Amino acid sequence: MSPETAQMSGLYEPQLTTLTREECLDLLSGAVVGRIGYVADGRAIIIPVNFALLDGDIVFCTAKGSKLSWLSLRGRVAFEADESRLADHEGWSVLIQGVAREVTDPEELAVLRRGPLHSWLRSSHEHWVRISIEAMSGRALHRAQSTDRITRA
Repeated sequence: MSPETAQMSGLYEPQLTTLTREECLDLLSGAVVGRIGYVADGRAIIIPVNFALLDGDIVFCTAKGSKLSWLSLRGRVAFEADESRLADHEGWSVLIQGVAREVTDPEELAVLRRGPLHSWLRSSHEHWVRISIEAMSGRALHRAQSTDRITRA
């Protein structure tokens, strides 16, 4: 039976797999937007950011504001990136816990500014943030052909 016929007849079943660190990093390297999460004043804050993976860390550029104000007091964050393919009922998600810090070293800033990542907001007051990864986990949902065989008389 062709994969198309199996899919149309419902013979595909979802399979959830745990991703290795290498698989997580590979998926992150192709992603563009993620979400940074932190707690401020007892409230969970989740903000989308465009990001890049650089030397095993997450980096993003932001304007001065709430994210930087919070980072100046605390640095523990969660970061998540994902991709969903609704038509296929497939996707993946990578969750990171780490420590974020504003990049202030001139040499490190020069490397970041030469790279491919730029804030989507045009601002003359760009600030770069680097998240050092302490823990990472990932999962992927794939559709696999069912192992159950249907016999017809």
